[in-house]
Amino acid sequence: MFEQVEEYPVDPIMIGADYFAADPRVDKLNLTVGIYQDELGQTPVLKAVKLAEQKLVETQASKSYLALTGDADYCRVLGHEVMGNAYDDGWVSAQTSGGAVALRVMADLLGQMPHPPTVWLQTPTYGNYVPILTAAHAHFAHVPYYDRLKAQITFDQMLDGLKAAKAGDVFLMQGVCHNPTGADMNVEQFNALLDLLEARGIIPWIDLAYLGFAQNWDADCAMARTIAARFPECIVCITLSKSFGIYRDRAGALFVKTRAGDRERMHRAVSAIVRSGASHAPDHGPSVVRTILQDESLKRLWLADLDRMRARVAGVRQQIVATERSLLGTDQLTYIAEQYGMFSLLPLNEAQETALTRDHGIHVVKGGRLNVARLGADGITKLVGAVSEITCAR
Repeated sequence: MFEQVEEYPVDPIMIGADYFAADPRVDKLNLTVGIYQDELGQTPVLKAVKLAEQKLVETQASKSYLALTGDADYCRVLGHEVMGNAYDDGWVSAQTSGGAVALRVMADLLGQMPHPPTVWLQTPTYGNYVPILTAAHAHFAHVPYYDRLKAQITFDQMLDGLKAAKAGDVFLMQGVCHNPTGADMNVEQFNALLDLLEARGIIPWIDLAYLGFAQNWDADCAMARTIAARFPECIVCITLSKSFGIYRDRAGALFVKTRAGDRERMHRAVSAIVRSGASHAPDHGPSVVRTILQDESLKRLWLADLDRMRARVAGVRQQIVATERSLLGTDQLTYIAEQYGMFSLLPLNEAQETALTRDHGIHVVKGGRLNVARLGADGITKLVGAVSEITCAR
């Protein structure tokens, strides 16, 4: 029977990790997987997380199942934290196993509608969107977002592309620290996008994975708050892996704003989809988050660590540009210092990207995405030199 199983596409990040593991060079660089690392190359457990875990060990009274939509207190606390005054009891909320499950639940819901909407995607964008939407049999289409060779957002082309969208379609966007490009829309562009979405009756779907890594936690929530306050229907997916450094603990959430008459039906739909898939979300990570957000001293400690992580990533970006200017007197990578978050796209074509790994042992995700958070001083010098050599070769 199993000989009938066809080949499935493999996640480019996992392919990159496999290639890195097979590379025998001792000076190789792994800039693929999207995790934060400190200057020692470690992904530390934050102090606030440790303290919250200790508190849970002492006070948690049960490991019984929660509701299908998870811990209502966690959803309420996180919803108010991210959406501010725009979050109230009018939302349908679900605790999920990270952001990927939140995305999948929503994709399943859209794909199962009698008249499924089209989900419009930025190109390039997060590599897991297409597999998630495809598995859910949801309809999707693409609009251009970024030109990696020019290192520029193609904003006008994106708006032009969205003119083909119909009322009731959905636009799936990254909130801050755009993955994979690192290039975020400015305030004027964002407002112009919302004007178009509102005028055409397109539902905004915002995915938040890197809150706190652009400006700060509060400022990075502004986009979600604006959407939540402005639109009668919208979708917000959140993962807290990066913001709290709890990658393996799978803390996420789905928030759907609906009109009053649709909320009970939407809640039943979300519950049914969760039941048919993950059934119940793991609770350790979300309980840690809830504990931190509800304790002012732990929250201050966590925000201080988040600020330090953001500062390190921003510093690496500045060091890349300074190193290129110092060693080579060129400005090819200047754009990296103007971007936010862990990721940027290198200005390489496919052949140059292949040469980066083959000739220099620098492993990036297919399409040129590198994780700047995994670079130390030696790695920065190696990367700058390699990119220069590859792009100058004739």
